Amino acid sequence: MKKRAIALLLGAAMVMGLTACGSSGSDTASPDAAADAESGVEAETAQDSAEGQASEASGDKVNLNFYIWSDEENYIRKVVDAYNAEQDAVQVTLNVVPESDYDDKLKVMLAGETDADLVDIRGVGQMSTYAKAGALLDITDKLAGSDIDTSVYGEMWDTSDYEGKYYALPTRTTCWALFYNADLISEAGMEAPGQMTWEEYVDYSAQLAEALSGKTAADGSPLKAGFWVNWIYHFYSVQHGVYANDENTEYIQASLELLNELMSNGSHYTFAEVSSGTYDYMTEFQNGHVALVPNGEWCVNMLMEAEANGQTDVNWEVAPMPVPEGVADGTSWGQFQYAAVTSTCKYPDEAFDFLTYLCGEEGSSIYSSTGMIHAYSSDEAKVSLAEASGKESTKFLFEADKIQEQPNVGNYGEFTTALGEHAQLYLLGETTIDECMSNLKTQCDEIRSKQ
Repeated sequence: MKKRAIALLLGAAMVMGLTACGSSGSDTASPDAAADAESGVEAETAQDSAEGQASEASGDKVNLNFYIWSDEENYIRKVVDAYNAEQDAVQVTLNVVPESDYDDKLKVMLAGETDADLVDIRGVGQMSTYAKAGALLDITDKLAGSDIDTSVYGEMWDTSDYEGKYYALPTRTTCWALFYNADLISEAGMEAPGQMTWEEYVDYSAQLAEALSGKTAADGSPLKAGFWVNWIYHFYSVQHGVYANDENTEYIQASLELLNELMSNGSHYTFAEVSSGTYDYMTEFQNGHVALVPNGEWCVNMLMEAEANGQTDVNWEVAPMPVPEGVADGTSWGQFQYAAVTSTCKYPDEAFDFLTYLCGEEGSSIYSSTGMIHAYSSDEAKVSLAEASGKESTKFLFEADKIQEQPNVGNYGEFTTALGEHAQLYLLGETTIDECMSNLKTQCDEIRSKQ
């Protein structure tokens, strides 16, 4: 496919899914970045090469440039280092791009001449977009001849193809759960949270807020019951298996109303506070300012790293994610993050060899040791994570019944972007729920009409 055609297709790519599934959770990017930057592709990719390490740096070895976003560095680098230590003829060079810049930079790289041999991919929607554009190598035949047992990836592997072909392998799997500060719960005289419905969670957090009222953390900061991040709005809907592109918005409305109650009843940080940039969910949790943080499994890795660096001694645990009334206990949501070989890679066999190392048993073992859940999961990984973190409660991250948080639809990001825009106005009190849902329906109908 001509590079100009790829650029035009990638320029239409949108934000994918509920989360970036990195520690900041942001996967926001300008949808016009690639198209606008087409004329400057060569300059941008030349800069990328300068920021990374040139192929010649590895001497006579085959050098593979692997681009990732910064939130993934502390575990992927361990895999890269382990792989390189075993190789005589291949060297993988890790190029780390700031998390907030990654999506735009990836679009530019894959739309033009690039030194990227392997790339980090956020979610199935983004994978499909790049596969459709011809930017990723079809690995279907290579996969069939490999030792990778794709059944280990579980049910979400069934939606990891693009038109029956495979262009990426899963690296890690996200899973949302309820993280909590056991000491603050105990101080409030309440039982530790177990499996709850969302209605029970609202009541629990309100009681906790009342018990913590007037109390302060060690640094004098007032205590809060909960912190909900500002990048996921239709969790309640996803737990019903209903997505942002569905014409039935009943569960999306219920999700927004539940969030509004949590953020306006005094139990959680308000949406204005969360959106201000003043408060970071993990910093607040690590500093003992907040007791309840519903969030992704990456929090285990972040907490372990902070503990190792002497940045926190918070007594944290994990509980199952609350569920809507009538939805089975243990239901949560998540998605795969992927890695892929680019279609322009000069050494596809060597790149695929590293890909299977990263996405197979070796990568799984290393990920577990850092507190991350690899997509190539097993009972051994479950035990390893509990041992590495010292928290038996991390078992809930493996035992959850995960619903794929986004469908394998190339333009799905357009719907989540629309939802985010209207949800924010509602949660800031600038529109009513009826106005929010009416405006959202109008915009989503326009998106559907262009399909």
